[in-house]
Amino acid sequence: SRNEGLSDAVFALTLTLLVVALEVPRTSDELIAVFWQFPAIAICFAFMMWVWYDHFLYHRRFGLEDPATVAQNGYLLFFIVFYVFPLKFRASVLITGSLGRARVGVVFGSIGSSVMLFSGAGFVGICSVLAVMYWRAWRLRDAIDLDAAERAAVRGALRGHLLSIAIGVLSLILTVLVPGVPALAGLVYFLMGPAQGINGYLTGNAVERAAESG
Repeated sequence: SRNEGLSDAVFALTLTLLVVALEVPRTSDELIAVFWQFPAIAICFAFMMWVWYDHFLYHRRFGLEDPATVAQNGYLLFFIVFYVFPLKFRASVLITGSLGRARVGVVFGSIGSSVMLFSGAGFVGICSVLAVMYWRAWRLRDAIDLDAAERAAVRGALRGHLLSIAIGVLSLILTVLVPGVPALAGLVYFLMGPAQGINGYLTGNAVERAAESG
């Protein structure tokens, strides 16, 4: 659809912006500096691909193209474009700086609270829009004729996005309450791995049980 086509174009542009700022190196030192940025770019790339894949599954599962879905999709694309540069800056300082410097504390200290607030707001915005989209799909479960397994998948996806929102909000709270230690707010995002892993395991079991009983 044109809605998905526009979304793919924005995602492609965002992925390009993660790399396009890199200038062609003119010396060996500049080339080495470019290689130090690859881990940070890879993490940003992986996050954007995760969002794209979730967006892809949503449209493949439900096929909603009504005005409300178009509006929600527009909000999601706005937050993605807004989030790309704070995400890249934070990852570059935390990952690239940690690899390239001996004193990690100096690296963490170079991230200001304003950057953490911008990146945290973008993260919460993206997850909030996705949560709203899945919540609306859950409300329309009878109209779009979801079976038991699909309903279990929707509940799991919605729960996963709510967990992400909670982690993002916790990071924002720590940024405000402890502005002198921005690294603390950044480390909170490492909770995403175990939280989403547990949710994925529970969702998978729920989908299997629903499929067997159905």
